[in-house]
Amino acid sequence: MKREDLYMRSFRGEDGFNEFIADLGGDPVAITKMTKLAPALPEGLINFESFAEVCKLFETAAEQTNEPYFGLKWALHQPEDFRFSGPNIILLSLAKNTRHWIDMAIDYQKIHTNGMSYHYEEDLDAQTATGVASVHPFAPPCRQMVEQFAAGLVLLSRQMLPDVKFHLITFQHSAPEDLTLYEQIFQCPVEFNADRITFVSDHRHLEERKTALLTKIVTPLAKKYMDWQLSKFPKAAQSMSMAVSEIIPGLMGIKGSDIQHVAQTLNMHPKKLQRILKDEKTSYSEVLDTVRKHTAMRLLSESDISIVRLAKMLDYSSDRPFTTATKRWFGMSASQYRRSQKSRPWQHKPKPAGRKLAASAHNTPNN
Repeated sequence: MKREDLYMRSFRGEDGFNEFIADLGGDPVAITKMTKLAPALPEGLINFESFAEVCKLFETAAEQTNEPYFGLKWALHQPEDFRFSGPNIILLSLAKNTRHWIDMAIDYQKIHTNGMSYHYEEDLDAQTATGVASVHPFAPPCRQMVEQFAAGLVLLSRQMLPDVKFHLITFQHSAPEDLTLYEQIFQCPVEFNADRITFVSDHRHLEERKTALLTKIVTPLAKKYMDWQLSKFPKAAQSMSMAVSEIIPGLMGIKGSDIQHVAQTLNMHPKKLQRILKDEKTSYSEVLDTVRKHTAMRLLSESDISIVRLAKMLDYSSDRPFTTATKRWFGMSASQYRRSQKSRPWQHKPKPAGRKLAASAHNTPNN
């Protein structure tokens, strides 16, 4: 596998990355042009980018802004509602306990990147659980991205699991001169030049069940995330089909794009949602089918994400029903459609027409 074959789902259009660079006195457009990435990505759409180039973007941004702790500071800079981890917040609202949440989150990440992988190990004698993050061996240097991920994970865990405590965090890169930010964020010993990237905590956290946590913390965070998603698209208020089509992409990949979860996001009963959509001469299944079709068209043309991973990204149980859908949409399999488009990996060309998706949802569900 070559470096350019590594990919990741990008949230650059949503997480304030460019604004953060500007706050540091840098030029986000000029810095992005030093990579092969597009200067900007459309908000509200599923976007995949080269993992190697995103790593390069992080390191370039740190260098150009003269900020050696770029990754850590960006993690601190991100919104308190953790909108960049919205799907993970929704996963926690569906999980039986922390272990179930972690297992679902790991499966979710497998769909969204092959540049990093995650698992956890249990030591019952020591009563510890160790999370392990592995960067693909073909990835370029990525200290800033790794530190941003680590800090974001710890901050998110602390927000949603208030009593969680980490005993040790290890990094594979060398120690920087100043450890102040590491102490502030991680609040535990940090080791460098380690064999692995790890997060060690109490084993008991894996079995913690949802109780008041769900109503006091997780549900409000999930609501903030979805309210923020809808606030970006004022036109969604014009029709229910538009609103539904804006919500679905944020729930895809976590098996959350069914009508029950979308209705919950809109604070209404699924039957009421169906009635409103029927009045707009469409149905939930038709809107979902249209969102899936347009997303598949774009990602098959613009990325090299595997058919199996794309099927899971669109919440199909496997690639077989996805292939059935592409034959209905395009008259050919997903692989044949990709070849017909002569895809050019990672060269995104955002099209304004992409936001017209929902408007046509009840007119062309199966075209």
